[in-house]
Amino acid sequence: MAKLTGAHLLIRSLKQEGVKYVFTIVGDTILPLVDAAADEGIHFIDTRHEAAAVGMADAYARITGRPSVVMVTGGPGFSNAISGLPNVFTQETPVVVVAGCSELPEHGMYSFQEIPQVEMAKPVTKGSWMIHDKRRIADMTATAFRTAMAGRPGPVHLTIPANIQEETATEEEMPPYQPSQYRHQGRNPGDPQSVDKALDILSKARQPVIIAANASRYYVEPEALKGLVETSGVPIFTMEQARGLISDEHPLCFGYADGALNHTARLIREADAVMLLGKRLDNRVRYGRPPYINADAKVIQVDATPETLGFNRGADVAILGHIGAVVEQMGEGAKKRRWKDLGSWTTSLAKARKTYLDGLRGNASEEKPLHAMRVFMEVEPLIGEDDVVVFDGGDYVQWGRGYLKARRPGQWLRLGPLAHLGFGVPYALASKLARPKSNVWLFIGDGSVGFYTMEFDTAIRHNLPFTTVLGNDSVWGIDRNYQLAYYGRAVATDLRTIRYDKVVEAIGGHGEHVEEGVEVRPAVERAMRSGKPSLVDITIRSARSPLADAAVAGRMARRKAQG
Repeated sequence: MAKLTGAHLLIRSLKQEGVKYVFTIVGDTILPLVDAAADEGIHFIDTRHEAAAVGMADAYARITGRPSVVMVTGGPGFSNAISGLPNVFTQETPVVVVAGCSELPEHGMYSFQEIPQVEMAKPVTKGSWMIHDKRRIADMTATAFRTAMAGRPGPVHLTIPANIQEETATEEEMPPYQPSQYRHQGRNPGDPQSVDKALDILSKARQPVIIAANASRYYVEPEALKGLVETSGVPIFTMEQARGLISDEHPLCFGYADGALNHTARLIREADAVMLLGKRLDNRVRYGRPPYINADAKVIQVDATPETLGFNRGADVAILGHIGAVVEQMGEGAKKRRWKDLGSWTTSLAKARKTYLDGLRGNASEEKPLHAMRVFMEVEPLIGEDDVVVFDGGDYVQWGRGYLKARRPGQWLRLGPLAHLGFGVPYALASKLARPKSNVWLFIGDGSVGFYTMEFDTAIRHNLPFTTVLGNDSVWGIDRNYQLAYYGRAVATDLRTIRYDKVVEAIGGHGEHVEEGVEVRPAVERAMRSGKPSLVDITIRSARSPLADAAVAGRMARRKAQG
């Protein structure tokens, strides 16, 4: 091996964290890091755009439940990567972004590709720092990982100048501590009195619900949550990264906790007690106010960060602690209590779910162009228990988000609150990398697929096959439908009809084109069996999704109220 350098210090710090893969595009100012990684046995997954590397890291962390790493060159490489960071930040995924830059003594002199990287990253990370001395590499890397996983998870950034990477190091300077020695390993329980109050509220409620969301993904054990739900009989909804934490097929789980995507969730407004596990009171739940949660409902909020508790709506019981530990506390406490028979409440939810799903299925027919629901109904029987399902954005995809079941944590991925279009493609690559024995399904529209089409080349180079089911309506569907509803005309939302299956074939993957409903399933099966990154291009009509319907209804109501 070549002489030890500062680059080796950083790479060994990553290894101590259990990092196996780094997502990257190689460039000038990270060449020492890349070379050191080859010495240390870390594998690079090189993409065709730095934002795609960020997207892969996002999905990899969400699937594995562990922090992931992106490494990019400074300047334009960093600015490309940072376009993906807001999505990771709002999604609350622990991603460590390492960037190189020109030599430290030249900073402020208009040095090579110099931009204020640390300052640019600060608004969309939990922490952003420059490593200014070789002696600080190990502890600043530790700080980055500690920060990424503390409280509610999120991304962090480190910039390391090229000259710091190249400085000579010794074995004595290698990272001296293990992660268990520089990061809290305990699981802080909630205040026992607060836990008892929460159980009192839930046990006395006639129509209680639990909503598990983002932060629950990294802290809650599925079996513990299932135990709490089954002991208490309290029905549960999931959303964001918590989708699949308890299966939609469980009789007490009623799917996505968003009434726009899942009309069953509209009954949350009838609940007299609502417990939020790792869910911020943000716009997705109407800030915890009516019509999402009744003004008279008792609100219990469990979170790992104090600033989230009671934000936007006061909580009747606010429990600060490790969310998983609190769930286990409540599960044990639930066993010692008498619980109401909630049969009539859960029956109402089950009826609402059936009515909604039947309504979705009613859109499917042989009429051409095909409705999105015909596509999802044809593909649904092919999706296995252990498969990973990825949803990009756009109207076509929303039909599937409201219909297809989430069965396991980290295996039902959507873009996140920011809805960064196109990230579905790098998400699918990372899904196959993280779960190589699982089939990976990507549902994406023709607008979204244009952002990172060349990542099909990344999939081929790294042998990461997945099956893309593309809905092609030749428009920016959701925005066009908004325009027609709001203004009566569409502007700049038309696309050309492109055979994306041919594009993927030209790159080296498997492609098919479908127009008939009876052709969908056979074509998708052939794509799945091809062993290649594949894309089935399906001609569909632009049909406004339930999500878009809800958005239009809300905006029209506000317009009417404003006169």
